[in-house]
Amino acid sequence: MIMIRHAPTAIKKGFLPEDNAPAVLDSKKIKNLALSLPANCTWHVSPLKRTVQTAVALSAYITAGEIRIEESLKEQNFGDWSGEKISDVWEELKQNKNQHNYSFICPETSPPNGENFLEQCKRVSFWLENTQLIKSTSIVITHSGTIRATLSHILKIEPDIAIGIKVSHLKKTTFEIIPEDNDKNRGGRFRLLGINE
Repeated sequence: MIMIRHAPTAIKKGFLPEDNAPAVLDSKKIKNLALSLPANCTWHVSPLKRTVQTAVALSAYITAGEIRIEESLKEQNFGDWSGEKISDVWEELKQNKNQHNYSFICPETSPPNGENFLEQCKRVSFWLENTQLIKSTSIVITHSGTIRATLSHILKIEPDIAIGIKVSHLKKTTFEIIPEDNDKNRGGRFRLLGINE
């Protein structure tokens, strides 16, 4: 399985990203990435605008097999904080006793009308365990939080640690997955082959 974080989005200085912001596409970077991918794979794509735009851009340079839009691959829902001023959100967050060294929001913190990272980890884990990903190479075009949640699941690391992992735009994170029937020894079903490649 090859997971790819979508192309960057336009950043409005001093504001949190919008929930469904569009991608800013660089055709040279898109082409370079596409040329490193295997052709005719099943693609699993988050339904958010930036991931769909990234998938469409990549498909100009490489032939995709089946393309599946997957709700479970969405980024964490930041609810009422999406697109808001960071300083306003920080007024709410600084009241919390617990802060995180590497993330603006702790894994257990739920934005109003949103979800926390622990909830995102649960839905991504369910998707990983219930989607047929082992028959052939799959390409997953998604978000940094979804890739971090995947790393938490397959490496069995706490979400509190996983949320601090850097996941770069238009870079590949690659895993090997073995069928459950072959999982007879130690080490689990998932093996990390590379990150941010």
